Amino acid sequence: MMNIELFHRISRKLTKLRLQPIRVFCLHHICRTFDAESMYKCDWMPIDEFKSEVVSMQQDGVEFVSLITAYQHICNDWFRCKKYAVLSFDDGYASLKEILPWLEKQQIPVTLFINGKYLDGTSYRKNAMEKYMTKDELWSLTSPLIEVANHGWEHIRVTDMKEGEFRTSVEQNVQLLSTHPNYIPFWAYTYGTRTDFTDNYLSGKHIIPVYVDGVKNYNGKKVIHRELLK
Repeated sequence: MMNIELFHRISRKLTKLRLQPIRVFCLHHICRTFDAESMYKCDWMPIDEFKSEVVSMQQDGVEFVSLITAYQHICNDWFRCKKYAVLSFDDGYASLKEILPWLEKQQIPVTLFINGKYLDGTSYRKNAMEKYMTKDELWSLTSPLIEVANHGWEHIRVTDMKEGEFRTSVEQNVQLLSTHPNYIPFWAYTYGTRTDFTDNYLSGKHIIPVYVDGVKNYNGKKVIHRELLK
């Protein structure tokens, strides 16, 4: 009789062979100039380099799709040979205003994971030089190519929160962002941290978790894995 662990191992390998993974990229600042007073090098990518990477991927046969479309593929595809990718941006920095017009011109969908607290210009790093899009600027982004999703009310590791604090973070952010015309019920964990409680709470609210650290298989039916573009 085949060992059950061996069976699962073979099954996972066969799944990977028939399902081309959907890559979901985690990005922050995409702009021409790095500002050491308001950015971290690890969060920044030069705009020309980013454009080159995107075009190169397209030439390699990658089709950029919305997060909603990617999730539908993950839930419904039995076989997937086409290369799909999603561009997602965390935190809603003002620097994104440099790249969003180009992405819209290229007809490339994006997902913005937003912390609601900072739409008034407050910085979670308490850095006055760190600039975010304002609420008015975010709400002016009505193109169907731009999706708005959750990143928590504040940029705090959920493992540093009490359960009640996490509930409040979810409820406050959903209450605000759900009034945006392009809101989607997805949640990107800050710093990639999560717990069973947070996963279960989001599931109860019908919010789909998105992981940045790859702790879940991104061919699964309930979560989407994210990775860095560089």
